[in-house]
Amino acid sequence: MENVDDFLKQHLREQIGMEEHLCSIIENQISEIDETDFSDAKSLLINTKEVLEKQFDPLNKMLDKLEKDTEIVRAKAVAGNGAGNTKLSGDAEQIKKRISSILRDDYSALNLITMSNTLLHTIALALNCQDIAETALKHLQNLAPLVVKIGELLPDVVTRELRTGSAKIDLAVAKIALQNAQLAWRNAL
Repeated sequence: MENVDDFLKQHLREQIGMEEHLCSIIENQISEIDETDFSDAKSLLINTKEVLEKQFDPLNKMLDKLEKDTEIVRAKAVAGNGAGNTKLSGDAEQIKKRISSILRDDYSALNLITMSNTLLHTIALALNCQDIAETALKHLQNLAPLVVKIGELLPDVVTRELRTGSAKIDLAVAKIALQNAQLAWRNAL
């Protein structure tokens, strides 16, 4: 096993890399979403981007405290070298997707980031690094409501997308789909 400090630093690098990469993806998505038809989705993505941006500084400060050569570390994290095998897709092809696909992918990426925050929080608690543990927990608490909101919005967005086509879609099915999904999660507990 590697040195515990290196273990913690590696997880901080991964967290920074994932969050910065997702933020850049969302920034591109925001510019592609039509404000008139999907203002709620666009607003939620803007909020998600703002939350992620607020988290960069505390994470980088924590890493600065642990690393002497922070410029090299940050450059690796931004380039994705610190993100291990984790890959978040953000190419131009994704932007052409339907809003529902964008929200689904962002939901998945945010779930990955929240689990990474849980991992980082646990490591920091185990190594008695209270400032990092508190930061990771705060970031988890900031992102968890966004994951829930995207999950709640998705059925409505997909039914609206279907309705913009030639199909006659009852928009009330979005509420039924949401209730069914929520019931499935409640039953899993």
